[in-house]
Amino acid sequence: MMYHKLRIFFLLLLLSPLRSTAQDGIQSREYFVNSLVKISGPVLEALARNELKKTMPVEVTSHPWGDRKQVAYLEAFGRTLSGIAPWLELGPDETEEGKLRETYIRLALLGIQNATDPESPDYMNFTEGGQPLVDAAFFAQGLLRAPTQLWERLDDQTRQNVLHALKSTREISPAYSNWLLFTAMVEAALLKFGDKADLVRIEYGWNKHKEWYLGDGVYGDGPDFHWDYYNSYVIQPMLLDIGAVLREQYNRTGAEKYKRFLHDYGDFRERAKRYAAIQERLISPEGTYPPIGRSIPYRFGAFQVLSQMALLGNLPDEVSPGQVRSALHAVISRHQQAPDMFDENGWLTLGFYGRDPEIAEGYLSTGSLYLCTEVFLALGLPPEAAFWTDNPADWTQRKLWNGKPVKRDHAYYPQRNKEPDWETVIDGRSFDNYAVFEQYWEYNYPWGTDHNGSARMYADNQDHEQLSLEGGMLHIKAIPVVKDEGKSSSPPHAKIRYRSAAIHAKHQINVTREYPVYKISGEFRAPTTPGTWPAFWLTAVNGWPPESDILEFKGDAYNWQNTFITPEEVSTVKKNIPSAADRWHTYTAILKRTDDTNLSVEYFVDGERTGSHIANFTGKPMWLIINLQMEGSSGSPGPDTPTSYFARNVSVQRSVSL
Repeated sequence: MMYHKLRIFFLLLLLSPLRSTAQDGIQSREYFVNSLVKISGPVLEALARNELKKTMPVEVTSHPWGDRKQVAYLEAFGRTLSGIAPWLELGPDETEEGKLRETYIRLALLGIQNATDPESPDYMNFTEGGQPLVDAAFFAQGLLRAPTQLWERLDDQTRQNVLHALKSTREISPAYSNWLLFTAMVEAALLKFGDKADLVRIEYGWNKHKEWYLGDGVYGDGPDFHWDYYNSYVIQPMLLDIGAVLREQYNRTGAEKYKRFLHDYGDFRERAKRYAAIQERLISPEGTYPPIGRSIPYRFGAFQVLSQMALLGNLPDEVSPGQVRSALHAVISRHQQAPDMFDENGWLTLGFYGRDPEIAEGYLSTGSLYLCTEVFLALGLPPEAAFWTDNPADWTQRKLWNGKPVKRDHAYYPQRNKEPDWETVIDGRSFDNYAVFEQYWEYNYPWGTDHNGSARMYADNQDHEQLSLEGGMLHIKAIPVVKDEGKSSSPPHAKIRYRSAAIHAKHQINVTREYPVYKISGEFRAPTTPGTWPAFWLTAVNGWPPESDILEFKGDAYNWQNTFITPEEVSTVKKNIPSAADRWHTYTAILKRTDDTNLSVEYFVDGERTGSHIANFTGKPMWLIINLQMEGSSGSPGPDTPTSYFARNVSVQRSVSL
């Protein structure tokens, strides 16, 4: 079968000395992919054939806790799915990696079907004993991390089987420890996927971990502190993923019952950022790290938080993406140098560095070990992300032990790093229908229908030919004119060759002492063909500049993020986004007051910071505009067929505190 051929191809790459040691981004990504495939392949391939129970060994220590075969299979699958999911969520494409990804998506879908079908030989235990609650939570986490590829592509019957399996774990009582998050994670998945969730189960685990926070980015495991890696194995990643579901529910519904979680979620993210800084400093120059505490046979799964923060674009300021990639590459490579990390059939062996069953606790078995896949979360970043394109960089210990300077390490103090208390000015639902839309937005530019290209804007509350709302999405369509419409009334007075549309927000963006922080964000699919000029931007209410371009494509796949201070003084960052027209990407700007004159403008694409500019915009109100202009700076001639530009989840938030 094709997936066997692809897997053999990638495993041959893995065995290449060059591929296993190279540190540049392209080769490092190949190494990450190859390693993930080598580890997860036996689990997903066997389960897809309905032969996981038949073929997977269940290795245990000399004094195991009960019959581990009752729980090992869900352990292996749930944990593998949780780690591989962000990579799968990138979806298929025509590259070798994209084809391999589609193969593993299909394997995972078959695995989900077989694991939850009561008639299947590989139907898994979700109810007997306590352990199934743990791994149902990892299973749920995997679905949450890849909703498009692992949930939406399931058939209706399998979806019902999944929901039934998750709900069946409610009869298991969690321990008074990190286990409360397993219950909460299951309920978060039920909430996300449209079933009736028990919010009390979420809130209990959430609030207890607020109580168990010890400081400097670290939580206790229950009331007690343990020197181990459970902050990374379970606690911080699950708080982040549960929080993301709650935030999404609030953005979608506006319900007060979700709003109360948002401030805590900001705290959790900042604590995770600090913990990621600590994790990065634990990695030695040789890629080793302290074997502290319980469950060290999870191996490099110990660095889940560091990889997850890279995935979320929320690394500490002093830690670069290239440095994290290099450090994680070293850790993965170090473990895989052990000749007996895998058995003769490719299954993980029980141990830490290679095989050593007696280093494992009695609750561990072969299935438990697949938590190591969590180190690969950063593979959910596309190849063009800075994590993969940055030059290789020494991590902190490697710098120190080679006599290079590093910045001082500082504890995390929440009063200095507090997430702003956001007030939503425009929420993500403003494109749900025309009535809501017209509460927040006006048609055309603030100054009329013409601007600096060859398109004239046509849209109002009766005319939806050029501007329409479709399922929570704004659709702007530019079409060639059929008769002479003269020239644009705005310089450089281009001949009008298209009818298009623009909108501007009724609320003016104005960074002041009262409102020192604004966050403007939205998801877009933007055309990139020559002659098309889509934009999502801020411009002065009184004169020009200021101007801040959050999204601007000028006839190719490069997004321009510009800050105009004067007509001659402009700062620009450019990012190549080849999939800008085909896939949704999130474009964000955060404007933060520095003093009565200046503010900083931080730009982001898909949560990853692309640049930061200083501008004299404090106290200067600006319009927020979404438009599809044509030709002009994007070249000519433009297309002779209709062009579409899509937007959704556009939001404006402001804060009364820094």
